[in-house]
Amino acid sequence: MKISFPRPEALVRPSILLRFAVVTIVLVLVVFSDRVADAVGGVRDAAVGARGMDLFVSGGLTHRTGREIVTFLDLHKGSDVRLVLDSPGGYARAADNVRQAVLDHGQVSTVVAGYNLCASACTAIFAAGLHRSAGENARFVFHSARIVLGPISFDDPFGGDPDRYRVPGDDGRIAAALSEFLDRSDALDTGEAGAAALDLSRIVPGWITELIPSDADI
Repeated sequence: MKISFPRPEALVRPSILLRFAVVTIVLVLVVFSDRVADAVGGVRDAAVGARGMDLFVSGGLTHRTGREIVTFLDLHKGSDVRLVLDSPGGYARAADNVRQAVLDHGQVSTVVAGYNLCASACTAIFAAGLHRSAGENARFVFHSARIVLGPISFDDPFGGDPDRYRVPGDDGRIAAALSEFLDRSDALDTGEAGAAALDLSRIVPGWITELIPSDADI
């Protein structure tokens, strides 16, 4: 009885096709990762609304929310604008894009009013403001960035980036005070640090440029 074996080239073709398919899937996921994260991740879009030169952002910082904020800033280049924030955070990449847009604009003030919350990714955006005001009882929470792959998330193995919280015009003293505060709770790695605006302005002088009464109109 004659036994025949498949020719080597017949075995190679499926292997090449499989590799090509895997590479294609990975590239598609990379290109559309923002939209995939928004679609299946656990962060809900913030409510975003404009009132004159003020943009109010309340809720999660998804990539879609980030694009809305960047579009608003692009439409108002050369004008003084305010971002009024109330957010538990969201995706670091979305926040980084907004932060860069705020810095590029150069005339953006950031506000966390009343008893509102600015946590996680929100703090990076707040810090980018040329003028940064907060209600005395507003709360700020810092922790390291997380990597999100659809419904799965885990701590960024490279830890947090302290430059995310650097404020414009700082000669290094504000950054040093903030780093000391964050280091005490290991907030750039696995911990978390939080404080009311009144306390944070004392711990890190200059990071918040103006304290406003918690019942002040915005």
